[in-house]
Amino acid sequence: MSAKEIFRETKRRVREEVEKLEEEGITPGFEAILVTDDPTSAMYARLKKKDCEEVGIYAEICRLYEVYPPERLNEGLFKEIERANQRDDITGVLIQMPLPHYIDKYGALERLLPEKDVDGLTPYNKGVLMSSYDLKSSLLPCTPVGIIELLDHYGVEVEGMDATIIGRSELVGKPLRKLLEDRNATVTCCHTRTKESTKRRLLKEADLVVCAAGRPPELYSQGWFRLEADMIKEGAVVVGVGVRKDPKTGKLYFDLPRGRKFRELREKASYITPNLGGVGLMTRGRLLKNIIIATYLCKKHLIHIY
Repeated sequence: MSAKEIFRETKRRVREEVEKLEEEGITPGFEAILVTDDPTSAMYARLKKKDCEEVGIYAEICRLYEVYPPERLNEGLFKEIERANQRDDITGVLIQMPLPHYIDKYGALERLLPEKDVDGLTPYNKGVLMSSYDLKSSLLPCTPVGIIELLDHYGVEVEGMDATIIGRSELVGKPLRKLLEDRNATVTCCHTRTKESTKRRLLKEADLVVCAAGRPPELYSQGWFRLEADMIKEGAVVVGVGVRKDPKTGKLYFDLPRGRKFRELREKASYITPNLGGVGLMTRGRLLKNIIIATYLCKKHLIHIY
Protein backbone atom coordinates (compact mmCIF):
# COMPACT_ATOMS: atom_id res chain seq x y z
CA MET A 1 0.00 0.00 0.00
CA SER A 2 2.15 2.81 -1.30
CA ALA A 3 1.14 6.37 -0.41
CA LYS A 4 3.26 8.18 -2.98
CA GLU A 5 0.43 9.07 -5.38
CA ILE A 6 -1.88 10.04 -2.51
CA PHE A 7 0.81 12.31 -1.07
CA ARG A 8 1.38 14.02 -4.42
CA GLU A 9 -2.35 14.64 -4.81
CA THR A 10 -2.62 15.92 -1.23
CA LYS A 11 0.16 18.42 -1.82
CA ARG A 12 -1.50 19.60 -5.02
CA ARG A 13 -4.82 20.21 -3.26
CA VAL A 14 -3.20 21.88 -0.28
CA ARG A 15 -1.25 24.15 -2.62
CA GLU A 16 -4.57 25.20 -4.18
CA GLU A 17 -5.97 25.99 -0.72
CA VAL A 18 -2.88 28.05 0.10
CA GLU A 19 -3.35 30.05 -3.09
CA LYS A 20 -7.00 30.74 -2.17
CA LEU A 21 -5.95 31.95 1.26
CA GLU A 22 -3.24 34.15 -0.20
CA GLU A 23 -5.86 35.84 -2.36
CA GLU A 24 -7.46 36.92 0.95
CA GLY A 25 -4.10 38.13 2.26
CA ILE A 26 -3.56 35.08 4.48
CA THR A 27 -0.47 32.85 4.46
CA PRO A 28 -0.71 29.70 6.62
CA GLY A 29 2.16 29.45 9.09
CA PHE A 30 3.54 26.38 10.85
CA GLU A 31 5.88 26.04 13.82
CA ALA A 32 7.42 22.77 15.00
CA ILE A 33 8.79 22.91 18.55
CA LEU A 34 11.75 20.63 19.21
CA VAL A 35 12.45 20.24 22.91
CA THR A 36 15.51 17.97 22.60
CA ASP A 37 18.00 17.02 19.89
CA ASP A 38 16.55 13.52 19.45
CA PRO A 39 17.59 12.51 15.90
CA THR A 40 14.25 10.90 14.99
CA SER A 41 12.31 13.98 16.10
CA ALA A 42 14.73 16.25 14.25
CA MET A 43 14.28 14.20 11.07
CA TYR A 44 10.49 14.46 11.28
CA ALA A 45 10.62 18.21 11.90
CA ARG A 46 12.88 18.78 8.87
CA LEU A 47 10.58 16.76 6.62
CA LYS A 48 7.50 18.65 7.84
CA LYS A 49 9.17 21.98 7.22
CA LYS A 50 10.21 20.90 3.72
CA ASP A 51 6.66 19.74 2.90
CA CYS A 52 5.22 23.06 4.06
CA GLU A 53 7.64 25.09 1.97
CA GLU A 54 6.83 23.03 -1.13
CA VAL A 55 3.14 23.96 -0.92
CA GLY A 56 3.62 27.60 0.06
CA ILE A 57 3.09 27.33 3.83
CA TYR A 58 5.47 29.38 5.94
CA ALA A 59 7.34 27.05 8.31
CA GLU A 60 9.91 27.30 11.06
CA ILE A 61 11.49 25.01 13.64
CA CYS A 62 12.07 26.20 17.21
CA ARG A 63 14.95 24.26 18.79
CA LEU A 64 14.50 24.87 22.50
CA TYR A 65 17.53 22.77 23.47
CA GLU A 66 19.75 25.37 21.80
CA VAL A 67 18.33 28.13 24.03
CA TYR A 68 17.61 26.54 27.41
CA PRO A 69 19.56 24.19 29.68
CA PRO A 70 17.75 20.91 30.54
CA GLU A 71 16.54 22.21 33.90
CA ARG A 72 14.77 25.15 32.17
CA LEU A 73 13.34 23.35 29.16
CA ASN A 74 9.91 23.00 30.73
CA GLU A 75 9.75 26.73 31.40
CA GLY A 76 11.05 27.43 27.90
CA LEU A 77 8.43 25.19 26.31
CA PHE A 78 5.60 26.96 28.13
CA LYS A 79 6.95 30.35 27.07
CA GLU A 80 7.29 29.28 23.43
CA ILE A 81 3.74 27.94 23.36
CA GLU A 82 2.40 31.23 24.71
CA ARG A 83 4.44 33.12 22.12
CA ALA A 84 3.13 30.92 19.29
CA ASN A 85 -0.45 31.31 20.54
CA GLN A 86 -0.15 35.08 20.18
CA ARG A 87 1.47 35.14 16.74
CA ASP A 88 -0.88 35.91 13.86
CA ASP A 89 1.59 34.54 11.32
CA ILE A 90 1.58 31.07 12.94
CA THR A 91 -1.70 29.22 12.45
CA GLY A 92 -0.51 25.69 13.24
CA VAL A 93 1.76 24.51 16.07
CA LEU A 94 3.21 21.06 16.69
CA ILE A 95 5.14 20.01 19.79
CA GLN A 96 7.33 17.21 18.47
CA MET A 97 6.76 14.00 20.41
CA PRO A 98 7.93 12.12 22.35
CA LEU A 99 8.97 14.45 25.14
CA PRO A 100 11.51 13.53 27.85
CA HIS A 101 10.07 12.40 31.19
CA TYR A 102 11.00 15.63 32.97
CA ILE A 103 8.79 17.75 30.69
CA ASP A 104 5.20 18.44 31.73
CA LYS A 105 3.60 17.22 28.51
CA TYR A 106 0.02 17.69 29.66
CA GLY A 107 0.73 21.14 31.05
CA ALA A 108 2.20 22.10 27.67
CA LEU A 109 -0.76 20.75 25.69
CA GLU A 110 -3.23 22.50 28.00
CA ARG A 111 -1.55 25.82 27.13
CA LEU A 112 -1.70 25.36 23.36
CA LEU A 113 -4.69 26.93 21.62
CA PRO A 114 -6.91 24.07 20.33
CA GLU A 115 -7.43 25.82 16.98
CA LYS A 116 -3.64 25.82 16.41
CA ASP A 117 -3.13 22.22 17.57
CA VAL A 118 -2.26 20.45 14.32
CA ASP A 119 -1.37 17.21 16.16
CA GLY A 120 -4.84 16.90 17.71
CA LEU A 121 -3.47 16.35 21.22
CA THR A 122 -4.90 19.21 23.30
CA PRO A 123 -7.64 18.25 25.80
CA TYR A 124 -10.25 19.95 23.62
CA ASN A 125 -9.27 18.09 20.45
CA LYS A 126 -9.04 14.80 22.33
CA GLY A 127 -12.59 15.47 23.43
CA VAL A 128 -13.63 16.02 19.82
CA LEU A 129 -12.15 12.62 18.93
CA MET A 130 -14.02 10.94 21.78
CA SER A 131 -17.35 12.58 20.93
CA SER A 132 -18.25 13.89 17.49
CA TYR A 133 -15.67 14.55 14.79
CA ASP A 134 -15.37 14.96 11.04
CA LEU A 135 -12.33 13.37 9.42
CA LYS A 136 -12.27 16.14 6.84
CA SER A 137 -12.57 19.17 9.09
CA SER A 138 -11.55 18.25 12.66
CA LEU A 139 -8.02 18.56 14.04
CA LEU A 140 -7.22 14.91 14.73
CA PRO A 141 -3.88 13.08 15.20
CA CYS A 142 -2.14 12.85 11.83
CA THR A 143 -0.88 9.26 11.77
CA PRO A 144 -4.12 7.53 12.83
CA VAL A 145 -6.18 9.54 10.35
CA GLY A 146 -3.54 8.92 7.68
CA ILE A 147 -3.83 5.18 8.26
CA ILE A 148 -7.62 5.32 7.93
CA GLU A 149 -7.30 7.32 4.71
CA LEU A 150 -4.77 4.82 3.35
CA LEU A 151 -7.04 1.86 4.13
CA ASP A 152 -9.95 3.68 2.48
CA HIS A 153 -7.88 4.41 -0.62
CA TYR A 154 -7.11 0.72 -1.10
CA GLY A 155 -10.67 -0.37 -0.35
CA VAL A 156 -9.87 -2.19 2.89
CA GLU A 157 -13.16 -2.54 4.78
CA VAL A 158 -12.36 -2.76 8.48
CA GLU A 159 -15.91 -3.39 9.71
CA GLY A 160 -16.02 -6.71 11.50
CA MET A 161 -12.23 -7.10 11.50
CA ASP A 162 -10.20 -8.17 14.51
CA ALA A 163 -7.44 -5.56 14.74
CA THR A 164 -4.28 -5.70 16.84
CA ILE A 165 -2.24 -2.55 17.42
CA ILE A 166 1.28 -2.86 18.79
CA GLY A 167 1.68 0.31 20.84
CA ARG A 168 -0.67 2.45 22.93
CA SER A 169 0.77 5.94 22.52
CA GLU A 170 -1.48 8.97 22.63
CA LEU A 171 -0.15 9.94 19.22
CA VAL A 172 -0.96 6.69 17.38
CA GLY A 173 -2.21 3.65 19.29
CA LYS A 174 -4.99 5.14 21.40
CA PRO A 175 -6.56 7.44 18.79
CA LEU A 176 -6.28 4.78 16.09
CA ARG A 177 -8.09 2.34 18.33
CA LYS A 178 -10.97 4.84 18.62
CA LEU A 179 -11.09 5.49 14.86
CA LEU A 180 -11.14 1.77 14.07
CA GLU A 181 -13.77 1.03 16.70
CA ASP A 182 -15.92 3.78 15.20
CA ARG A 183 -15.78 1.78 11.98
CA ASN A 184 -16.93 -1.34 13.82
CA ALA A 185 -13.62 -3.16 14.10
CA THR A 186 -12.78 -5.05 17.29
CA VAL A 187 -9.48 -3.58 18.47
CA THR A 188 -6.84 -4.61 21.01
CA CYS A 189 -3.71 -2.60 21.86
CA CYS A 190 -0.62 -4.52 22.96
CA HIS A 191 2.21 -2.79 24.83
CA THR A 192 5.41 -3.44 26.75
CA ARG A 193 3.48 -4.97 29.67
CA THR A 194 1.40 -7.31 27.53
CA LYS A 195 2.28 -10.97 28.06
CA GLU A 196 4.32 -12.31 25.16
CA SER A 197 1.95 -15.28 24.77
CA THR A 198 -1.04 -12.92 24.63
CA LYS A 199 0.63 -10.68 22.07
CA ARG A 200 1.56 -13.65 19.87
CA ARG A 201 -2.00 -15.00 20.01
CA LEU A 202 -3.59 -11.65 19.19
CA LEU A 203 -1.22 -11.07 16.28
CA LYS A 204 -1.91 -14.52 14.88
CA GLU A 205 -5.69 -14.02 15.06
CA ALA A 206 -5.75 -10.46 13.72
CA ASP A 207 -7.24 -9.51 10.35
CA LEU A 208 -5.49 -6.13 10.65
CA VAL A 209 -2.09 -5.66 12.30
CA VAL A 210 -0.75 -2.17 12.99
CA CYS A 211 2.82 -1.99 14.25
CA ALA A 212 3.41 1.28 16.10
CA ALA A 213 6.00 0.24 18.68
CA GLY A 214 9.03 2.17 17.45
CA ARG A 215 11.36 -0.05 19.48
CA PRO A 216 13.65 -1.89 17.02
CA PRO A 217 15.95 -4.61 18.42
CA GLU A 218 19.00 -2.79 17.05
CA LEU A 219 18.39 0.12 19.45
CA TYR A 220 16.54 -1.46 22.40
CA SER A 221 17.77 -4.36 24.53
CA GLN A 222 14.39 -4.76 26.26
CA GLY A 223 10.82 -4.39 25.12
CA TRP A 224 11.82 -4.38 21.45
CA PHE A 225 9.49 -5.42 18.64
CA ARG A 226 9.68 -6.40 14.99
CA LEU A 227 6.98 -8.18 13.01
CA GLU A 228 7.81 -11.31 11.01
CA ALA A 229 5.81 -13.56 8.69
CA ASP A 230 5.29 -16.38 11.19
CA MET A 231 3.56 -13.95 13.57
CA ILE A 232 0.55 -13.21 11.32
CA LYS A 233 -2.15 -15.28 9.65
CA GLU A 234 -2.52 -15.72 5.91
CA GLY A 235 -4.23 -12.74 4.28
CA ALA A 236 -3.82 -10.29 7.15
CA VAL A 237 -3.54 -6.56 6.42
CA VAL A 238 -0.25 -5.21 7.78
CA VAL A 239 0.47 -1.54 8.52
CA GLY A 240 3.94 -0.48 9.64
CA VAL A 241 4.26 2.75 11.61
CA GLY A 242 7.20 2.64 14.02
CA VAL A 243 10.62 3.93 12.98
CA ARG A 244 13.68 5.07 14.90
CA LYS A 245 16.88 6.73 13.72
CA ASP A 246 20.18 5.49 15.14
CA PRO A 247 21.81 8.56 16.73
CA LYS A 248 25.29 7.18 15.96
CA THR A 249 24.95 5.95 12.39
CA GLY A 250 21.86 7.79 11.16
CA LYS A 251 20.40 4.50 9.93
CA LEU A 252 16.64 3.99 10.08
CA TYR A 253 15.13 0.94 11.76
CA PHE A 254 11.47 -0.03 11.35
CA ASP A 255 8.80 -2.16 13.03
CA LEU A 256 8.66 -4.19 9.82
CA PRO A 257 11.72 -6.12 8.61
CA ARG A 258 13.84 -5.49 5.53
CA GLY A 259 14.98 -7.64 2.63
CA ARG A 260 14.06 -11.32 2.57
CA LYS A 261 12.00 -11.18 5.76
CA PHE A 262 9.94 -8.29 4.41
CA ARG A 263 9.30 -10.25 1.20
CA GLU A 264 8.12 -13.22 3.27
CA LEU A 265 5.76 -10.94 5.17
CA ARG A 266 4.49 -9.36 1.93
CA GLU A 267 3.76 -12.77 0.39
CA LYS A 268 1.65 -13.78 3.39
CA ALA A 269 -0.25 -10.50 3.83
CA SER A 270 -3.13 -9.39 1.60
CA TYR A 271 -1.99 -5.76 1.94
CA ILE A 272 1.16 -4.30 3.46
CA THR A 273 2.69 -0.85 3.72
CA PRO A 274 6.29 -0.29 2.60
CA ASN A 275 8.82 0.88 5.17
CA LEU A 276 9.39 4.00 3.08
CA GLY A 277 6.62 5.70 1.12
CA GLY A 278 3.77 4.38 3.25
CA VAL A 279 2.35 5.61 6.55
CA GLY A 280 5.04 8.27 6.90
CA LEU A 281 3.78 10.05 3.79
CA MET A 282 0.17 9.75 4.96
CA THR A 283 1.16 11.38 8.25
CA ARG A 284 2.91 14.23 6.49
CA GLY A 285 0.00 14.71 4.12
CA ARG A 286 -2.52 14.88 6.95
CA LEU A 287 -0.36 17.43 8.74
CA LEU A 288 -0.56 19.71 5.70
CA LYS A 289 -4.34 19.33 5.71
CA ASN A 290 -4.46 20.05 9.44
CA ILE A 291 -2.48 23.25 8.96
CA ILE A 292 -5.03 24.44 6.39
CA ILE A 293 -7.91 23.45 8.70
CA ALA A 294 -6.22 25.28 11.58
CA THR A 295 -5.72 28.37 9.43
CA TYR A 296 -9.43 28.54 8.67
CA LEU A 297 -10.30 27.88 12.31
CA CYS A 298 -7.99 30.69 13.37
CA LYS A 299 -9.83 32.95 10.92
CA LYS A 300 -13.19 31.82 12.34
CA HIS A 301 -14.10 29.75 9.31
CA LEU A 302 -14.56 26.04 8.77
CA ILE A 303 -13.65 24.18 5.63
CA HIS A 304 -13.72 20.58 4.48
CA ILE A 305 -10.36 19.47 3.07
CA TYR A 306 -10.72 16.35 0.97
